[in-house]
Amino acid sequence: MTALTSELAARAASLSFADLNSAARDWAGRAFADTVACAIAGAGDDMVRRFESILPASAGSSALLGRGGQMHELDAAQLNGIAAHALDFDDCNLEMDGHPSVSIVPALLALGDRIDCSGADLLTAYVAGVETEIRIARISNPAHADRGWHPTVTFGVIGAAVAVSRLLQLSPGKMAVAMGIAASCAAGLRANSGTMTKPLHAGQANRNGLQAALLAQAGFTATSSVLEHKFGFMTAFSGGVPADPTPALAGWSEDFALLSPGIAIKQYPCCAFIHCAIDAAVELHAQIGDTTILDIDVALHGRRLKNIDRPHPRDGLDAKFSTQYLTARALLTGTIGFADFENAALADPATQKLSAKVGLSTHDRQDLSFGRVTVVLADGRTLSAEASVAMGRGPDNPMSPGQFKSKFMDCVHRVLPAERAETLFEAMTGIWEQPSVRQLTRLMQPGAVSSRSPDPVSFSAANSR
Repeated sequence: MTALTSELAARAASLSFADLNSAARDWAGRAFADTVACAIAGAGDDMVRRFESILPASAGSSALLGRGGQMHELDAAQLNGIAAHALDFDDCNLEMDGHPSVSIVPALLALGDRIDCSGADLLTAYVAGVETEIRIARISNPAHADRGWHPTVTFGVIGAAVAVSRLLQLSPGKMAVAMGIAASCAAGLRANSGTMTKPLHAGQANRNGLQAALLAQAGFTATSSVLEHKFGFMTAFSGGVPADPTPALAGWSEDFALLSPGIAIKQYPCCAFIHCAIDAAVELHAQIGDTTILDIDVALHGRRLKNIDRPHPRDGLDAKFSTQYLTARALLTGTIGFADFENAALADPATQKLSAKVGLSTHDRQDLSFGRVTVVLADGRTLSAEASVAMGRGPDNPMSPGQFKSKFMDCVHRVLPAERAETLFEAMTGIWEQPSVRQLTRLMQPGAVSSRSPDPVSFSAANSR
């Protein structure tokens, strides 16, 4: 049997910044920046405040993103992780069937803030963690996700442990131990999609992954064969160890999983499974005009409909997983944004009336990301549009630089003043060139710059590309 855990640990521990080709570096930097923007936007969400109210937070030097103050790195990693997933706007990956960056970035920033590492070291650690979690998912899904596990946390906690271990420059042996500790902390159910507990999963992935690496560094013990052990992760979570683990190991630092099929940047703050239906509905919006819609059919892959058939969403969180609601809103307004998950939109009579006309069906294509929206109009026309978006916009179908900056600014402008937002964007677009993560995280907070870091404007001018 292949020593899968140790083999992955050896590869991740040896990954260097020089191993990242320009495409991997640039896309990793974009995904990292996107996660930061989502965390800043979600910092003031009600679920974050509720969680913090019961958190016995310890003092520390790790910044809280999108707000003032610092906490112990474990607390900051958890709180920032919840914030980063609160709006369901963070990136996703088809093989993982979940959100790869949100389980890793907050933990790395929390520790990076404490030790004040460089941006290049931070990005290298991020890639090590993302590649590991996606590659484990590659040989675990669809059985893993179909059992009801939420991959963002179950794979993500191992990815976080690997990323932090790489930042700490742990040996392959200690990294494998960190993976063993993290695997025993893997838990999260898809049944909690559409509730505050789903973002909590991201928080616990960051906290537990960071804790696992710190424990391994301190000499804590765990099995170093946790993935392939007969009582290990893959047997417990996926029903067995695959006979051929090659897809998880082949092409390391050459064929990056973050590029193919890639990490996808979301264009709408809701479940990625519905993005194809939204895109198709947006296309139809301009053609429909003021004509009354009599009937709507949304055809999606049968595997996708398991979690997004919610005709009567309870609240804004639940609405992020309602194909009926989101299709109706896109047909009415021509887009989906933050305002569509507020009470006024949910209670809108026209939206409720149109949502009731949405029927769901399955198509027979192999493409999990394909969707078709067909509307029957009162004037006798039948219009149809289709789209295939692989859980967002990945390297093969990216947002333009202008579109990406617009999303980033829409997120951070909710919290940061305009000048600070612009400075942060410039710094994040060349994160690997930044000498100090501590300076970078200071830009992610709305308050005045303290003696903790240099002036952000001069910092950005000196170091952004």
